[in-house]
Amino acid sequence: MKPPLPFKKTKVLFLLLFFLVCFSAQASHIRAGNIYYQSDTTTARNPMRYFFTLVTYSVAPPPFEDLEATLYFGDCTSQKVARESRTLVTVGSDNAFMNVYKFEHTYTGAGTYLATFTAGSQSGVVNISSSVKGTFYLESTIIVDPFLGVNHAPKFQSYPIGVPVRNQVFVHNSGAVDAEGDSLSFKLVTPKASNGVSACGNPIGVNTPGYSGLENFLGAPVSTSPAGVTLNRNTGLLTWNTPRLQGTYNVAILVEEWRNRRLIGTMVRDMLLFALENPPVVTGVSEEWQTQVSAFPNPATSTLTMKVPAFVQVRGTSMYNSVGKPVKLPAPVKSNEGWVFDIQGLAEGFYLLHLSTAQGKMVQKFIVKR
Repeated sequence: MKPPLPFKKTKVLFLLLFFLVCFSAQASHIRAGNIYYQSDTTTARNPMRYFFTLVTYSVAPPPFEDLEATLYFGDCTSQKVARESRTLVTVGSDNAFMNVYKFEHTYTGAGTYLATFTAGSQSGVVNISSSVKGTFYLESTIIVDPFLGVNHAPKFQSYPIGVPVRNQVFVHNSGAVDAEGDSLSFKLVTPKASNGVSACGNPIGVNTPGYSGLENFLGAPVSTSPAGVTLNRNTGLLTWNTPRLQGTYNVAILVEEWRNRRLIGTMVRDMLLFALENPPVVTGVSEEWQTQVSAFPNPATSTLTMKVPAFVQVRGTSMYNSVGKPVKLPAPVKSNEGWVFDIQGLAEGFYLLHLSTAQGKMVQKFIVKR
């Protein structure tokens, strides 16, 4: 599978480092993904044989490596493979690793099968009432039919990464393209989580408990764009007018593939959006600044240290929880390692730390875990 097309660099040089680390050894740092499928196109074509590509997007830098992945083929069988590649991708100021895993499977008969992938839990999500999504769960539906002909799942030309800004219109277009020219249809659906396994070991997906759609988090509308949350059924263009609260949001888009008015496959694209306050324009700061900033430990227990370049003059700080509520903190103390923040008074959870400097502002995400 070819990687998505590159994005142009934004002129806004504000700094944002996303550290979504786990609450436990089983917690997930996977942020987005989908399962591609394609029928056999080799010389000795077998219509029962399918190839799958699992693509996941994880935080960068990673808290740990995703060296292997297991895909369940929907017929009570599964396969574990080693990761084929990992690529650092950037959208605006957001960095992530794109992880690619490839699988091959031959079905014993025609039918409809649900290919699935599961990972650990996600935390700090604004539009999930419990703030914890049970599992990261992906699924694609494969129609195995000897008379169907060659079929490739649609390929996405843009990364499933989005950084909305509070009270500004957010637009995301997956840029889906189908190799056979099949018709595509797009729908917003409730993200799923795994709820155990079937009698033969297939993961069972259920709607994530406590999930609320983006339409429940609307800010001040912009009159020049469609109101509320819309998804163009034919193009897949997602418009959110506008986010009300900063924080992390879970979104899932169902892509249906149609041929001669027959549904021949589906794919769910699960993604996280990171809504921010209005980002300032930072001037006089090199892009290399981004590689010189670090916050540790993450997760943090009692203190959080932010290391910044010596030329950066810190003028003020502010902190917000995962739903955008301001959090009071004692003033940071300068040390040899950087600026040290006392976070003993913070409850466990997900936070955003804003630093005001002589050069501009930057935002750091971190988690408190005890």
